[in-house]
Amino acid sequence: MQEMKPVISSTIKNGEAYYTLVWSPLKKADKYEVTLKVPSVAGLFELYRMDESKKLNLLSVTHAWYGGLRSQIRAAIDPDATHDPVKIAKLEDAELYYRYSMSESFPDILDVVWFLHTTYFPDDIRVEHSGRYSRMYLNEKAPDKIYWLD
Repeated sequence: MQEMKPVISSTIKNGEAYYTLVWSPLKKADKYEVTLKVPSVAGLFELYRMDESKKLNLLSVTHAWYGGLRSQIRAAIDPDATHDPVKIAKLEDAELYYRYSMSESFPDILDVVWFLHTTYFPDDIRVEHSGRYSRMYLNEKAPDKIYWLD
């Protein structure tokens, strides 16, 4: 079986963008593993929390540009990386999971994050798309077949 590389790719036709988002496998969040295994490149990531009934709950989907995926994911999961007591309390005992996808294009990252926000949080969209295309489409692929809206 061919391994899928976690990257964002696009095809542009008639002013419309067709994005393919390939996710990395979902991994349990461990700051040491993130430091060793997550690339320090631009991209986007999702952060999940496992609840008491063993169901994954999406906490965030966001971009990582400056500092790259490694530093942004580590900051999002490490209680030692913040001085906010509320965030520390939420992170200390949480069973967190993450996945990511890489891209060298900040406008592409913004478009994909915007698309995911409009799908996941239609009443609370906090990001803007790049404004380059009249329409955008997204095809998600995940090696572990985990999709948030399934």
